Amino acid sequence: MKAYVILDFLHVLLFAYWLGPDWGVFVCGRRVANPELSREERLRFLKASVAIDIFPRSAIVLIMAVGLTLAWLGGYMAMGLWLLVLIWIVAAIWLLLVWFIGYILEPGPLKARLDAVHVAIRHAATAVLLGVGVYSLLVGGPVATRWLAAKLILVAILIALGSVLRVIVGSWSRDLTGVPGSEGAVARSYPFTRKLVFTFWLTSITIAFLGVTKPF
Repeated sequence: MKAYVILDFLHVLLFAYWLGPDWGVFVCGRRVANPELSREERLRFLKASVAIDIFPRSAIVLIMAVGLTLAWLGGYMAMGLWLLVLIWIVAAIWLLLVWFIGYILEPGPLKARLDAVHVAIRHAATAVLLGVGVYSLLVGGPVATRWLAAKLILVAILIALGSVLRVIVGSWSRDLTGVPGSEGAVARSYPFTRKLVFTFWLTSITIAFLGVTKPF
């Protein structure tokens, strides 16, 4: 029980570190999209947003591993210990990739190859969480409770939204650094990006509500 309580506290703490810095990323994004600022200033805000975003991106990896461990300890999800160990191994690799790609490595072939691995892990996690969540809602397992199955589906949606936002931010960087063919990417995509961010936050709030209330 003590392990469960500690992990539950960590789960809440990671949620705070996930959503809190995300507001800073959003504020910086508004500055990046402001055409009245100079390109140099907008690029500085973009670099700041990427630096801040390392914390939400780290938190979402850990919150999934901690959450699945809580589900296993609480008897909400049927899986072997070997699978839980595998989840933590994948989470550790994912977390290392987040830091190496976003904070440590300079642009180059190695970073590009690791980013491809990172994208593959994100897509795989999205597919697995979505598949397990939908299957459990339909047949009642391996996730024993419908609220947790719904949470898995919503987390999969969050990862997918994050993947789209990564692509958009990449286009912003190319636009502001003058890469040919990317002119106007910020102006064209910002209204859509705002909608994605608001959808992300609403989905996050729904996930928190389901975890606290366990309504069904």
